[in-house]
Amino acid sequence: MRFHILGTGAIGCHVASVLRPRHPITLLLRSNAAVKAFKEEKNSTVIYNRSDKQPIKVSGFDAEPVGSSLQSPIEALFVATKSQHAVDAVRSVQPRLSRSSTLVLLQNGMGLAEELLDKLWPSTETAPSIIIGVNRHAIERMEPFSVTHYSGWDDQEGGLMLGSMPHSVPENTTKVLDAIAHFEEFNCKIFPWEELRRRMMRKLVVNASINPVAALLGVKNGALHDNPGAEALLRGVCQEAHALLPELNTTADELMDMVQKTVVIAGGNSCSTLQDLRAKRLTEVDYINGYLLKLARDRGIAAPVNEYLTNMIHAKERVLGAK
Repeated sequence: MRFHILGTGAIGCHVASVLRPRHPITLLLRSNAAVKAFKEEKNSTVIYNRSDKQPIKVSGFDAEPVGSSLQSPIEALFVATKSQHAVDAVRSVQPRLSRSSTLVLLQNGMGLAEELLDKLWPSTETAPSIIIGVNRHAIERMEPFSVTHYSGWDDQEGGLMLGSMPHSVPENTTKVLDAIAHFEEFNCKIFPWEELRRRMMRKLVVNASINPVAALLGVKNGALHDNPGAEALLRGVCQEAHALLPELNTTADELMDMVQKTVVIAGGNSCSTLQDLRAKRLTEVDYINGYLLKLARDRGIAAPVNEYLTNMIHAKERVLGAK
């Protein structure tokens, strides 16, 4: 099976590097200039894997610009762009997608899949199948096509948790899921849709807690440990998430315990929001804390901590001139 990949940041490069030994991979890059730059890297990626930090070079990728005149159908597409760019990115290859295609979404936060269907395929009868991934791998982009993998390969809950949306064609998603699950590096677990949504919500709480606080402080995740001021903010997010996500059937203290464990496990990682701000890129905060804030407004529930963190991240983006 040929996999196409949109987005060659930390997650996209990791996925491409793992899949490449057994599958042909086409990277869909922004422009002809980006394709040229990748070829100068000899069509290869470098991943510093696990705790030994030894570089592993993976080569043999194909690359083409998203605006290419090539219009061959896409069977399986990983969407690894930031959430705020995903709709436009998928729209750029929409003519190559059909009911026979399968998308794998690997964004932080929630709400993107519904947005894609609403804007690009209002009728799910014509929509491609969609697999959503809850990605617990901590990966940091060091430079173009080079990433460091900090954790996730031995996560007992699963480094990559996947499930198919209800409108999907089972035979299409099963083929893609089986291919992904083959790789031990992904530490992949597959769940029914309702259980995956519950796990998406748990990951949302982790991201909504750690990402904005670490990004605003400008520190790696581990610096939030044993830091009373940071922990007060983390706890505030967990308390609001507990009120907003009753489906989790858990307590605020249990959510806080989950967040604190993640702070330690992924302590050496710079969260994606901090990576974005350092690169002067817009963040995914509207799909993370902003998603919780939208739930709060819809339900008439106060969420001052999430509102504060969302506004502060947007203020930081504005100061930095993020794009």
